[in-house]
Amino acid sequence: MLQGARRLRSTTPYSPTRLWILMATDLMAMIWMQAVGPWLDHTSRLTATATLGGHHLVVLAIAGAGFAMLVVVALLTNGFTETSPRLTFATNVACILSVVALTGLIAFVLAALLSRLLFGRFRP
Repeated sequence: MLQGARRLRSTTPYSPTRLWILMATDLMAMIWMQAVGPWLDHTSRLTATATLGGHHLVVLAIAGAGFAMLVVVALLTNGFTETSPRLTFATNVACILSVVALTGLIAFVLAALLSRLLFGRFRP
């Protein structure tokens, strides 16, 4: 007799809400890289930080892979509420891909905030 995969209640450190937010930020990163990625690549070295050194297509692909994996895992785990060891592994890989895709954007925002703290307001 065929038995289904063993399902457990989700015991990952990630709450379902955090995973849904991560999925939304992946989608946001994909939209931004499609819309302003080439501009970020070629404007300056600082803006190229947001695209991991001027590679907006790589960031777009990584964010797309993370988003796709999270969508599939969400469907298989009933919205991240049930899991199995394999699905937990897939969730972890998707989270790693998502964080790598968002690293450049986070570094860019932190650099902008740090420059604001160090130099104050820029007035003409």
